[in-house]
Amino acid sequence: MAETTHDDAEPPDFREFYKEETPALVRFFRRRLRSPDEAEDLAQEALARFLRASPMTQILTPQAYLRRIAGNLLRDRAESASTRLADLSVPLDESMEPPTPYDQHRELVGREELEHFNVVLQQLKPRTLEIFLMSRVDGYTYKEVAKKLGMTLFGVKWHMLKAIEHIDRHRRLR
Repeated sequence: MAETTHDDAEPPDFREFYKEETPALVRFFRRRLRSPDEAEDLAQEALARFLRASPMTQILTPQAYLRRIAGNLLRDRAESASTRLADLSVPLDESMEPPTPYDQHRELVGREELEHFNVVLQQLKPRTLEIFLMSRVDGYTYKEVAKKLGMTLFGVKWHMLKAIEHIDRHRRLR
């Protein structure tokens, strides 16, 4: 059995906090989104962000902090959606411009980042990696992943939380 390092440890009361706050958080997102699955995913992301922040800072009102994270996620989602829409709405004459010239430095940096994150992903346990890739690369919702793998939704969320924490920790080290 692998030893748990301080970086991997979650606060002792996080599991209880998770169980208490998840239903309200999912309801919060469901009232604002059309997709119940997306509400579940955003609730999970909010809790992952909360967990990443909580070991580093003393949070006096955790529920209020979690609600702030949830609101920020909705705002970020709306901004990225409008940016995607603006990117898709390019006038025809602008889309006829030639591509930018080849940038060897940019390609090298991109390849280094890709290699770094491939190494980071390979450090995940096989099941966690499989679940992460199904969700983030293949685009399956957590419920779809759970059904395909014969797992509980909580199990999928747990693996995703571990994967996101691991990736985030290595992103900060870079």
